[in-house]
Amino acid sequence: MTESEVGIGLVGLGFVGEKAHLPAFNSIPGAKLIAVADVDLPRAKKAAEKFKLSAAYPSHKDLLADPDVDAVVISVPTFLHRQIALDAVKAGKHVLCEMPLAPTLSDAREIVEAAKRAGVVLMPSLNFRFTPNYVKAKELVEKGSLGTPAVAFYREFIAAEVLAQQWPPNSWAWDQAKSGGGPGFTLSVWAIDLLRWLFGADVVEVHSVSRDVVLSELGGTKGYNSLAVLKFSSGAVATLQFSGLVRPLMSTSRLEILGSNINSLTATGNDVLTLYGAEPDKQEWVFRKRGPRVWGHYQEDEHFVESLRQKKTPMITGEDALKAQEVATSIVKAKQALL
Repeated sequence: MTESEVGIGLVGLGFVGEKAHLPAFNSIPGAKLIAVADVDLPRAKKAAEKFKLSAAYPSHKDLLADPDVDAVVISVPTFLHRQIALDAVKAGKHVLCEMPLAPTLSDAREIVEAAKRAGVVLMPSLNFRFTPNYVKAKELVEKGSLGTPAVAFYREFIAAEVLAQQWPPNSWAWDQAKSGGGPGFTLSVWAIDLLRWLFGADVVEVHSVSRDVVLSELGGTKGYNSLAVLKFSSGAVATLQFSGLVRPLMSTSRLEILGSNINSLTATGNDVLTLYGAEPDKQEWVFRKRGPRVWGHYQEDEHFVESLRQKKTPMITGEDALKAQEVATSIVKAKQALL
């Protein structure tokens, strides 16, 4: 690795790896895509050919042996993160790892501690901190546009049909041991971290209830439903609503924040933000970006590369990942206590 260029190796060609990280790193100044690894070698070779990479490997160990690879992006199912991350750290590679870091907190802590001992960078992929509308929301919160954030409502509904295609009933995502707690757990860490970041505060109290509905018409997949209430060290409170029990037209991602000065913010998807002030004051921002840029992956990957080139600690650390997973784990434990 030089100050001008970081060699990147990608492990895992699922949707996020192939559609977000690959095109992002391919166009980031200072990043050089070296190789990809996937158990589906023909797929890896196809990606290598498309992006003109030096190599395609059938396993992460082959990729880690490549001396031109300085940093590894781990974009595989959650239960595979631990071994790949530990092997990468042992090989002296920096790591950008998708979330959750691991199915259990103990495994996640092991990854974080191993990276510290090895003196390599471990950055968890918490891309909500980089999506255009949430970045603007953070700017407005810090400017005092809401006074002090008092209450937040976050809702993420994903169509059952979409989930059944992405994660069929026999998928790792529904296996508690492999996923850490099902899709609800897997998907919640980004929203939890987002609120910690926006509020500048930690979660000090968690309450939750849930109900899963078996959908026989979709092969037995579950329409999960998780409702949680969080209290933060700042005094703010928030509700999280996650569901996989809706039709496609009901799919949504929406955040609402109410401030102490009666102003409020609403963020829809990753590209729209609205600030409501005293009537008739209303401001709206629409961010016309696409793909990795609207999802925040381009900006996240760019920050990772710049942190390595400048030898600086990334704005997102392993501790952030652990704090998000601690809350997500508390939500899962409350669910299990009801069973």
